[in-house]
Amino acid sequence: MKHSAHLPRRVETKRRHRHTAQMQHGDEREPVMVMVEDSPDARLFIELSSLASDLTEADHALELAVRSSDVGSTLADARPYLVGYAVVAYCRTILHSNVRRPLEDYIQIPQEFLATHDTIKAFRNATIAPSQSDLAVTYPIGVLAPDTLEVKHVSAATVVNTLPWLVVRQFRELLAALGDSLDEAITPVRQRLENQLRAADRRRMAKSGIKPQS
Repeated sequence: MKHSAHLPRRVETKRRHRHTAQMQHGDEREPVMVMVEDSPDARLFIELSSLASDLTEADHALELAVRSSDVGSTLADARPYLVGYAVVAYCRTILHSNVRRPLEDYIQIPQEFLATHDTIKAFRNATIAPSQSDLAVTYPIGVLAPDTLEVKHVSAATVVNTLPWLVVRQFRELLAALGDSLDEAITPVRQRLENQLRAADRRRMAKSGIKPQS
């Protein structure tokens, strides 16, 4: 089970290429998937991988937001929503949860990215968490007939201010740095699980497949 699929894109691409090169010179048959047995390390691996998955979702959303600036992009109108989703995904990793411990229990936010980290949290608090926000304002708009100015209907227009491009770039750099640190944290856990798996009855596990344990 590889953790690299959960890493931010820059890190993920590097590791995927290395893995592909290894597969080209190794056994290309379809591998057998088994469910690693429950243990403290397995639960830790799940938790760290879950955090890494959220970081990857945030980075992917930001990548799409960057693409939205391309001429003729079909994502042009989606930028504020993509940035908002990235902020939500990132904040899932740092806020208190009843399901898992926060990211900062395992790794530290690099000093050079603390300002960006605080900006993302402030943006989340100002735009996403509250029901009222200065950065997302809705106005009542009357729609009139062009010739007679007769009232046709009243509509609503919402203006959303999103993160500037400079902060988006810094946000992606933060995600890449955290992905590297998280990968370093999970590597020894993965190695212990692999050793545990080597000592297990793999034939029995292969018969069970990847069905969740009861």
